[in-house]
Amino acid sequence: MSAELDWGEAADYILGQRPGLEPEHVWAVLKELGDPPSRAQERLALELVAHAAHGVSERDARAILAEWRAYAKLAAEDDWDD
Repeated sequence: MSAELDWGEAADYILGQRPGLEPEHVWAVLKELGDPPSRAQERLALELVAHAAHGVSERDARAILAEWRAYAKLAAEDDWDD
């Protein structure tokens, strides 16, 4: 990622899109990975989450990653902050 993403905004976005997710799971994934992985890196990211963020199911981790990438895409748009 060229610009740093705000984790608080990312977590709010993810939880707004997927209200059934546990906030602590979202934060565990964000902290463990640092930046949203590309789709090509997803398998490795899921393995890292499985080992480091105990209690986060693969299903939830996939949902978090998908919404995190969506947030990153929106944040990269020129008019996101306007």
